[in-house]
Amino acid sequence: MLTTVLRRLDQAKGAWPDIARESGVPYQTLTKIACRIVSDPRVSTVQTLFDYFAAHAEQSALADRAHTAH
Repeated sequence: MLTTVLRRLDQAKGAWPDIARESGVPYQTLTKIACRIVSDPRVSTVQTLFDYFAAHAEQSALADRAHTAH
């Protein structure tokens, strides 16, 4: 799960402030995880970010389907 979160954070580097705000994870915590300063973050924090990315992946997929249906 941590590997997935780190990969997604790497892919979304410019959006970290938005991710922090929308997920509820403090920006400083998010950046410490993304920059690998914290090598063993709390499971609850990783779960929150994982859930955030999962929800946004679902929203993107739904938007893509709606766009291609028109």
